[in-house]
This record gives sequence, C-alpha cells and structure tokens, in this order.
Amino acid sequence: MIWKIWLSGFLFAIVHSLLATQACKDLGMRLGLSRRAYRLFYSVLAVAATMLWLGYVHGLPDAPLYAVHGAGRWVLVALQLAGLVLVVASFRTFNARAFLGLAAADEDWDPFHETGVYRWVRHPMYTGFMMLLLASPVQTFNSLNLALCICLYFLIGSRFEEKRMLRAHAEYADYRRRVPAFLPRWSMLVRRCRFLGVKCRG
Repeated sequence: MIWKIWLSGFLFAIVHSLLATQACKDLGMRLGLSRRAYRLFYSVLAVAATMLWLGYVHGLPDAPLYAVHGAGRWVLVALQLAGLVLVVASFRTFNARAFLGLAAADEDWDPFHETGVYRWVRHPMYTGFMMLLLASPVQTFNSLNLALCICLYFLIGSRFEEKRMLRAHAEYADYRRRVPAFLPRWSMLVRRCRFLGVKCRG
C-alpha cells in the first residue's frame, strides 16, 4: 500500500504546485479574482486537499514500525518542539493574515524577507515542518512514508519557489549565495553565540 501514499502525494504535489504558478495566478486575475481573493482561494483549497490526502492515507492498512523510549524519546520530542518554534518564528516574520488571504496585502505575490529566522536559512518553515515529521518518536509504515513524501515535496518545491523569487527579486540571488537553504552554517551559529555572549567551540 506504500505506493498509494506516494502516488497520492504526487497528485497532491502537482495540484498544489500548479496553483502556485504565475500562470494560474494570472488566470485567476483574468477571471475577476483580486490578489487577496486568490490567496484565500489557494489557502482554502490547500487545506482541503491536505485534509483529504491525510484522511486517505489514514484509511490505508498500516502497521507499527518503531517507537523510541527513554532518553531518546525526549531528544526527539525536543527536536519536534524546536521545529514547532521554527515554524511559528517563520510566520512571525511576515504578515501571515495577508499571506493566507485573510487581509489585504501590500506586497507582491512572492514577498522577499531577510529578517528573523530568514537570516539563517532560506526555508525555515520547511525545516521546521520536516523536524516535526521526521523526529516523531512513534512511526508506522504509513506515517514514515507520508513524512518522507512531504519532505521530498518540500525539497523539490523549494527549488521551484526559488526560481519564482529570482524572477521577482533581483537581490534574491545574493541572498541565496549567502544563506543556506535548510540548515544554518556553523559559522553563522558561532557569530550568533558570540553576539549573545556564549562561548562556542569548533
């Protein structure tokens, strides 16, 4: 049944990615949708498609894969909490209501931010969600394959997202050169530690 998870994930990724293209956005504008209305339409459809996909996977036959106990469990839970903090911090760097279409946006379709956690990695939200998924101390065959499918979509989708950003923002090329995609460089962490007065080794 694993192939059904990956096939349904592929179909979900195709629909989700197509709706994020400039061609679909332009079509929505020609049909009379405002930028805010299209963002709201996209957000609602994305949530609905995600719930349908997760519900479909949940209904497939499954079996336990592993469960981590003891100190290892707490390490994984700590990683998940760090991932959650990273996701929340990512949302705090921009107008989340405008991003979801719940409020009018003064920015372009693909706004560029280099503040907050975006100073350390280019895709902190993806990193946070991957930590939440992969660091789960309890996994079944389906849950792990679902997590891997979503993570692969993040990795591939980020490449297409960056192509849009390069077309929309000339300064993004320099940002991409300086800032890593998913994990901060050790040198960046060391500078941050020194700024906070913490001694770092390495």
